[in-house]
Amino acid sequence: MKIGLLLPSVYMADKYKNKIFAPKELFLNLANGLVDRGHDVYVYCAPGTKTKAHLVEGNPELIKQDFITPKFRGLDRITKQKNAHLISRTEYEMDLCVRAYLHGKENKIDIMHSYHGDTFMSHYINRIVDLPTVYTVHDPKPRREHIEYWRIKHFRNDNYIFISKSQERHFKNFAKSVGVIYHGVDTKKFAFSEKGGSYLAFIGRYIKEKGVVEAAMAAKEAKIPLKMVGDKVYRVLSYYQTKVLPLLRKGSIEDQTFLGKSDRQVFFQNAWALLFPILWEEPFGMVMIEAMSCGTPVIAFNHGSVSEIVKDGETGFIVDPKEGVRGLVRAIKKLQSLNPQKYHLMRVACRVHVEKNFSVAKMVDEYEELYRKLTND
Repeated sequence: MKIGLLLPSVYMADKYKNKIFAPKELFLNLANGLVDRGHDVYVYCAPGTKTKAHLVEGNPELIKQDFITPKFRGLDRITKQKNAHLISRTEYEMDLCVRAYLHGKENKIDIMHSYHGDTFMSHYINRIVDLPTVYTVHDPKPRREHIEYWRIKHFRNDNYIFISKSQERHFKNFAKSVGVIYHGVDTKKFAFSEKGGSYLAFIGRYIKEKGVVEAAMAAKEAKIPLKMVGDKVYRVLSYYQTKVLPLLRKGSIEDQTFLGKSDRQVFFQNAWALLFPILWEEPFGMVMIEAMSCGTPVIAFNHGSVSEIVKDGETGFIVDPKEGVRGLVRAIKKLQSLNPQKYHLMRVACRVHVEKNFSVAKMVDEYEELYRKLTND
């Protein structure tokens, strides 16, 4: 098959390599996996993207520079910078979506797979350049006052792929689902570790929804060191400064900078357990399968896709959010109560669970099957 993969975000560029941007590795793993299966794959993405597929690049000028406009007159410097970044991101997305669909039409691709940008531009361009298209939805259902709500309602009959059953349920009768396909992790790059380590791990953005405060409080009460990893951009925000910073204690609760892929592997391998106390309906949660791929059990609040990813009592523990920090501590103590042999068996179960359900190979299989079904190939 001839397949187009479109991810029209500036955050795919090397300039933003230290920014947490979950779709990046998924997108590239899918592209490379499809090429390995013998498909002719075109990737519409940032300049310099490393991929086995044919690369059609976005405009580098719109990544290197955030352009201003005379309409910014009278705005303060910080507002100008924010608006300039937003307008350049939008322009980049529009430009790359047009390039992708014109190129795809000219090269007679069988299907276009769009990982949403910020503006739904591919939906609009698809109305002009008619190509069979599927769209992976990465976010939860938006609220009525959000522009994203209007956009999905406007394009409700397009082909949407959801990344968990929980997410699909929230979109029921609102957007057309063509299937649920779970994310996959590269199990070679997140290799299994027999023993684990002595600290609890937390990785994610330092915002309320991720439960970073709950993780810190639970670790403190359980008297187990916690190592946290997050995007440093969130450290300047009020939530981090007023809620997270006061909880930090060198050696007990430690805040580290964002980690690259190889560093994340070591971080998970050396962890005793991952804390994932999310306070929102997260559609998936890549860090859970990355941790389990390394053999590290997950302790998580039962929101969003958690119950689809973690097997309670086998690959970690699922906690009722109503139990709060107390419930997290109880789960930590349950894990502590396992003898070394049972803990080792749980680590093995984590790895087997990921290999069976959340590998890149399985993800590629399911996308390949869906493409064939939609194109009758």
